[in-house]
Amino acid sequence: MTLYAVALILPDQIEQILDNLRGDYNRYMNYIDIPHLTLVYPFVPEVDITIVNEKLEEVAKRTKPFTLVLNGIEYFEGDNNVAYAAIENKRPVIDLHTDIIHSLNGLIKEEYTNGQFNVDRFIPHVTIGEHIPDVVFLTVKKTFADYQLHYEIKIGSFALASSGEDGIWKTTRLFELTGK
Repeated sequence: MTLYAVALILPDQIEQILDNLRGDYNRYMNYIDIPHLTLVYPFVPEVDITIVNEKLEEVAKRTKPFTLVLNGIEYFEGDNNVAYAAIENKRPVIDLHTDIIHSLNGLIKEEYTNGQFNVDRFIPHVTIGEHIPDVVFLTVKKTFADYQLHYEIKIGSFALASSGEDGIWKTTRLFELTGK
């Protein structure tokens, strides 16, 4: 079964920054994806993928390019300990996410939540590492405590990605933001 997701693909410089942050902790962080910000988590289309593409194209045509600002490192703690680059200006990302979710309503089934998207719980972030064991998590947090992360990225598109049985994600299509 092919899974799809929608994401902002970030420049290679971000990958270098994230790799440097992972450093000695990479073996615990277990995160090898290209740098991205997920807009729609993995889903299965309930209709032909061309209809999904058409809806995404409509969203791209009404969305203006924007600047994304990574600012600081924050954490999700609990069942899945995550270190992530925080987003300073969340509104454009939240608006894009919400528009996509509403545009695809009834056309896709989200894989991790039995098809239920919760727009209000969406937290834009760029994962540095996930599934960090509790025994290492406190050390990771102390290491990152004084790290000053601040990076501005011009966002002019978003991507539809797909993953087949091999589990490897590939960009299927880019959607240029052309809104006024």
